[in-house]
Parts: sequence; C-alpha cells; structure tokens
Amino acid sequence: MIVDIPVPVFRIGSIIVIFVQLTVSYTMSSESYNYTEERNKILQEERMKFIGNDLILTDNEMKANEIILKVKKTELNEGYDNESTFLASQHFFKAKNKIERSEMFNIIKKIPKGGSLHTHYLSGVSADFIINNITHRKNIYGCDLNGVFKLRFLEDATNDTTCNWKKLEDYRKENSNFDDWLRKQLILDVENPYEEYPTADSVWAKFKKIFSTQYDMVCYKPVFEIFIYQLLNELYSDNVIYTELRGTFMPLYELNGKIYNSKEFMKIFINTVERFKKNFPDFVGVRYIHSIYRGLTIENLTLQLDELTKLKKLFPNFVAGFDLIGREEEGHCLFEIHQLLSKYSENLKFYFHAGETNWFGHTDLNIIDAVLLNSSRIGHGFGLNKHPVVTRLAKDKNICVELCPISNQVLMLISDPRNHPMIGLMAEGFPVVICNDDPSAWGTIGLSYDWYVAFMAMTSENDGIRVLKQFALNSILYSAMEDEEKEAAVRIWEKSWQEFIDYIILHHK
Repeated sequence: MIVDIPVPVFRIGSIIVIFVQLTVSYTMSSESYNYTEERNKILQEERMKFIGNDLILTDNEMKANEIILKVKKTELNEGYDNESTFLASQHFFKAKNKIERSEMFNIIKKIPKGGSLHTHYLSGVSADFIINNITHRKNIYGCDLNGVFKLRFLEDATNDTTCNWKKLEDYRKENSNFDDWLRKQLILDVENPYEEYPTADSVWAKFKKIFSTQYDMVCYKPVFEIFIYQLLNELYSDNVIYTELRGTFMPLYELNGKIYNSKEFMKIFINTVERFKKNFPDFVGVRYIHSIYRGLTIENLTLQLDELTKLKKLFPNFVAGFDLIGREEEGHCLFEIHQLLSKYSENLKFYFHAGETNWFGHTDLNIIDAVLLNSSRIGHGFGLNKHPVVTRLAKDKNICVELCPISNQVLMLISDPRNHPMIGLMAEGFPVVICNDDPSAWGTIGLSYDWYVAFMAMTSENDGIRVLKQFALNSILYSAMEDEEKEAAVRIWEKSWQEFIDYIILHHK
C-alpha cells in the first residue's frame, strides 16, 4: 500500500511554511509480514544493545538468571499493580527501610561488586560508627560556628579561640538526646525530604554543612586512621574489593600541636590501607583521586596541582589523578581553566565531575571539556544525553560514566530514577559504573543501595544477571589500576562471583 500525503502549505504573515512531502510505504499483508515476529526482532535488537547483554553466560549463570529475574519481576509486578509500592521510584529516604527488607536488595547485597570508583572519603563512614566510636572518645569538643556545629579534638580548648568549644560529654549531660541531634548534623536523611529540602539550594546548603561539621574531627591523626580503616571495612562488608577515594590533603594533627604535611599525610593514608589489606588479603587496594574545590583561586589551584604532581611521582601506585569537586554552578567551569589543566595532563590523569546539573547549555558544558581533556571517567554525567556529539566522542574514547543514582535523586537532579537520562545511553551500550558518591550522607553503607536502585529502576524487567555482571566487571575494567592489577582483581572477583552463583542456585529454588 502506498500512501501519498498531501503537502501542507501555511502562510503566517509574509512567511510561507511548506512541509516536505512524505511517502509512506508499508505492507500489512499477513503473507509477507508477521507483526509479532517483527516486534520481537526489534525488542531483541534493543535488548542486545543494552550494556551487559553481549555477555555469554554459563549454564549455572543461566539458572541464577532465571531466579533473579523471577524475584525482580515479582517486585516489578507489584509496582505495576500499585505504583505506590515500587520502592526504587520513591524518594530514597522514604523507601530505605523498606528496601532493606526487599528480597531483591538482599540478593544484591551478596553480589561481589568489584570496585567503588566514586566515593568521597569524608562522607564514606556511617554516622552511627562516627557517633558510637569517635564522638565518645576523650578530648573531643563541639561548638556552633556561624550556624555550623563543628567537632574537634583538643588538649586544651582555651588555646583555640576560633570557637566557644565545649566537651561533648557536657553536651550529653545537658541533653539526653544529644546523640540523636548530632546524628542529624551528619546525614541528610529526614522523614519528609520534600518539606525539609524544597529546593536544590536548600539540600546543597545542608549537604555542605555535613562536611564542615566533621572535617576537623577527622583531621585528628588517630581518628583519621580509624576513619579510613572503617570506610574500607564498610565497603568490604558489602562485597567490594577495591576503591578509589576522592578527597583532599588533610592537615592531620596531634593533641600536642604537631601538624603533618601532605607527604606525611599520604604515608599515613597508605599505611592504613596496607594494614587493612594485611587483615583482608582478598581486598585488592585503594587509589587516591585528589579533589580540589572548584571555587579556589587560580593561584591556589596551581599550587595544589604542582604539589599533586610531586606526590604522584613519590606515590605513583597510590595517587590516581585529579578532580574538581563542589556544586558545578559554583566556582570554575572546566573551560575557564582548560589551558591550565592541559599543562598537567601529561603527568596527571583526570576524573572530572561533569554534567551534574539540570541546566542545558550552561554548566552541563563541563561535559564537553571533560571529554576534550581526556578525563578517564566522568562523574555523574547527568547532562550527557543533551550532547549527542560529545556522547559519541566519549564512547569512542571509552570514557565511562560514574553513575550515582541515589545522589542524583537526593540532590534533586531527578525525583524518579526511572526517568534518569543515563537509561537511554545504557540502552545504546554506553559504559557506566555504579557508585555511591557520599553514602554516609544518605544514611547508607556500601554500594548495594545504588545497585538496587539502578537495577530495579534503570534496567528493563528482562535485564538480569548479565547487567549485574557487567556493572561489576566495569568497576574493575574502568578503574585506575594497571592492566596486570586489573587481571589479578578479575581473578579474585571471579572466584567470589562463582560462589555467589552457587549460593543463588542453592538458596533460591
């Protein structure tokens, strides 16, 4: 059947608008056209393009896949019948406790996840651990400084006049609910998030206070060592065997006034990691991504890049590279400083936050510069889908996105992860790694929560173990490790993966 569509012509004032004639050809004859067959071909082609679907599964993986899909579809079907029950689409703070009781979540918790590649270490330790194991130590003080509650260890509070310090034990004597109040200073989690944080500005304001509250406390050397060790422990308990931690050089101090320089800071950091690896031999290791606040002056930025370059030479197997952090609407965009950054590109790899914004043609343009500057990965990349040319270039360069679904929702880029712009790119095979960003601020531990949201809300109901396997493999393949280290890490991961497959088959009939 041939249908000729008449050419419509419109006159608007002096402007004539002519629409191009279209000729539509289609055949509906049942002899030569099977509608259902054609439909299935399209679905199969789309399915094969989605990340992970080109992986070939073993017989046991196929059995595990059937089990996982059954669990996934049960939860999805409940959502289809009553959308209010679908946890992965709800605000995370309202759904978190129910997610923890989900069968799918508890399966995901057991998955060997490989690496965590986008974790800011200052927000990487759970608030409960901080309160129970750090804030009850001797010599810890608190005070309100310009509307922010600060924590710090002091031998003699009278020697520090920056704040009206008071011992936390005195706060507790005055208020039996002090620890509950303190916990609220360390997390964003609230019962009514849309009321507490009506705008992105309001949630970012509270978010930044969290870092300020605990910064001086974590700078206390004995606490820093405990803090980093616990961060690794929390990741490891969630079946993570490698991590890349973002942070800055912290001026670690002792009670006697001694301050450690950046070189000493790195040694303390590395020694803590090595101690953890000794206690847990299958934990592969840690890389450090130095993160500078994008609001720094050019002079200070240059000084830090110079210092980082020297430290990279001293600690080549620990220092992975460099990133700019902070809300992208605040501070330098990458284009403003691209010439400066290019001078350091031979000695430093870049891991830029870029496109963590809802704007179009504004701060999202950081994505273009991140790709042109050969960023090894892109943090968030939320606005990437608005730039098809850059998307193709990034894919050609094998640059993956560090996908942080909970962060994107909590910080109000998106309300429902089912509408996340990365879904369309994953459907075209664009590589991603699932990351947790700032887990303690969300009231979480490890990677499982982000994996759950990504798997349930951002993949098709027919995407099962292949996608989960690809998430894990990507976290190793796109890491900052050298090729030999990646191969060793994959071998360790594969052993745990087989154990996971066997567990699923044995315990989920």
